Amino acid sequence: MKPYRRKFALIAERPDVTLRVITPTRWYESFQDIVFEPEPDTPCEEFPYPIRFSGYGSRFYYRRGVKPHFRDFQPDIIHLEEEAWSLNALQTVRLKRKYCPQSRFIFRTSLSVPIKQRFGILPVWIEHRVFRETDRAFPLSANAGKILTARGYTGEQTPFPNGVDVRHFYKMDVSELRNALQLNGCFVIGYVGRLLQMKGIDTLLKALAHLASQDATYTYKLLIVGQGEDKSEFQRIAGTLGISEQVVWIDAVPPEEVPAYINCMDTLVLPSRTTPGWVEFFGRVLIEGMACEVPVIGSDSGEIPHVIDDAGLIFSEADADALAERIRRIAHDANLRKDLIGRGLTRIENFTWETIAERTYQVYKELIEDVS
Repeated sequence: MKPYRRKFALIAERPDVTLRVITPTRWYESFQDIVFEPEPDTPCEEFPYPIRFSGYGSRFYYRRGVKPHFRDFQPDIIHLEEEAWSLNALQTVRLKRKYCPQSRFIFRTSLSVPIKQRFGILPVWIEHRVFRETDRAFPLSANAGKILTARGYTGEQTPFPNGVDVRHFYKMDVSELRNALQLNGCFVIGYVGRLLQMKGIDTLLKALAHLASQDATYTYKLLIVGQGEDKSEFQRIAGTLGISEQVVWIDAVPPEEVPAYINCMDTLVLPSRTTPGWVEFFGRVLIEGMACEVPVIGSDSGEIPHVIDDAGLIFSEADADALAERIRRIAHDANLRKDLIGRGLTRIENFTWETIAERTYQVYKELIEDVS
């Protein structure tokens, strides 16, 4: 996805770096079949190959084509953007050991909950084998790093968050789109993501119903962008609450179109709700909202409060009344909106691909210098 691969292009611009990106030819995510499209001007060398089990991060592996990149290219560093227990990780370390054992190895993890029962014998065996080959781990957050340590990883770690491409996510004129969606003259509450119970969409719908009945100052509308197996249930809840006419449902759109929809929003909400097997491990849409100068609101699930920090408002997960109060504050307080927008623009400096690329490059240098 073009907005999410800027990091490696920036690293490859360095005169002392030759960077090859190996990627699936197509990937199924967020109920979309995403086909790799090369960027003609990128400094990366891009190599798309077919895979098995598209859409399954822990199960996919490359069917063919990747061996020469280990055998002939002989990389100084192998940077795997996958979990240590995945089949792709096993495939990678096996090729490394056979063809370029001197290569330094990095893997990335988005661990969010320390649940052992979700791991079978094979994933645990793969994970421990990958741990032995690893020179540096890139956990998504400090909490992910703690979980990684608890799982037995004893090597060095450098936390790296998700990033935002400010070339795509920025404040823009979307008056035509707002008009087409019949959002003019409304205060627009927004959500972008999967439509699943754990994402707390029902909490958001209840908050909208509260606002509709208690605050006549504004016409509130909810713009929901995404797909998921629980969409019909959420539509039923909206009908039961009597707010169906105030909800605009948009199926998942290509990543390049997401910024325009975010710009239609007056506030963006991530109402995730923790479950026994899941917690919000980052919430990338929050930094995308900040980059588009849209005030953000998030629940206190997982990493959300750490991502938002002082650049948005937090509410207790599943508390619809508290969420309604946060939305009302943003709607009625122009100074608060301005302050949150400013804080958001400052906050995303930590999350731009430029910042993350520079930090990643410095780690690469450390690993190479350790060898020499």
